[in-house]
Amino acid sequence: MSDTPYAVLFPIALLGAVGGTLITLLITMPFAGVLIRYRATYAPKALQGLLTDEGEVQQSPSPSIGYIGMAKRVYRIEGWAGFYKGIMPSMISGLVTIVVISPFLVLMAIQAETPNGEKPVVVPWGPAFAVSIIPGLLIFPFQIVANRAITTPHKLASFAPSAALRVLLSPAERAQPLRLYLTPGVAFATLLEGLLGPFTILIDRLLGTGIFLQHHTLSLVGATVVTTLVATLFLTPLKVVATRLTLQRLGDEDTSVPSTVDESEFIALVEPVVDVRGVQEKRYTGLIDAGRAIVREEGVKVLFRAWWLTTLLLVGPVIGAVLVPAKVEVPPAF
Repeated sequence: MSDTPYAVLFPIALLGAVGGTLITLLITMPFAGVLIRYRATYAPKALQGLLTDEGEVQQSPSPSIGYIGMAKRVYRIEGWAGFYKGIMPSMISGLVTIVVISPFLVLMAIQAETPNGEKPVVVPWGPAFAVSIIPGLLIFPFQIVANRAITTPHKLASFAPSAALRVLLSPAERAQPLRLYLTPGVAFATLLEGLLGPFTILIDRLLGTGIFLQHHTLSLVGATVVTTLVATLFLTPLKVVATRLTLQRLGDEDTSVPSTVDESEFIALVEPVVDVRGVQEKRYTGLIDAGRAIVREEGVKVLFRAWWLTTLLLVGPVIGAVLVPAKVEVPPAF
């Protein structure tokens, strides 16, 4: 065992994690913001192809705009600043995640340390499951605020949270912020997403110790391909549906700026980047209802928007989850 006490290593590792999170956020925020806008864009089949009085297509943006097209639209309407809308709540959620998972990571590090590195490491399923589930359940209200900040047609100041929240939250949500945890379907979607971590370990165990036991390389490749494919088919529609659900405000059918707010203090974009589902439509009541409504109103293709990007984002974590069990023995849970 190392002579360096964990009491010394922990704050150093925590500071490093905070710095790494902020740098990562600065790099990835533009891509994530475009992705959230693309998933949130409402493109009902009933309105596709309809013309305005001027003879122009009414749909804006086009339902076939694509991820790259959405990025160009963000730049044209909002400029470079638009790529960093929602960065403050995203930053807060990242920092909260680090604080929450740090004790679990320390516990797993202690469990993983062996005298000479000869014995297989036993990682308890409890901490592994907690790292996957608990942070997401705690911070998803920040993700709700971030998604609304990214898709709002208003320009919000990063360092004026009070004014921004008057736009992003309904009066009922501002009076009782904990009601964000009751947003229909979002907690369930977060729980399902958190199960992907244990799922990748399970796939590796099934493929690595059962089917391809005699061919280790084939086992790793098979586990990576199967896990990535299944996770993409599962996660892509889940993310689209969850994004739509986060934009529904509780206790207020009108998702525009509340009447109690002086709209003159907010600058509205000349042209909104995203067309969100209007209040005249029936509200989503949950995860399943939202999925069915999207298929009925917009088509099944909408559920798989930017699937290729979801696949790219999954490849790294899946490979890591598949390779780590080659050195870490996880007790079977089934």
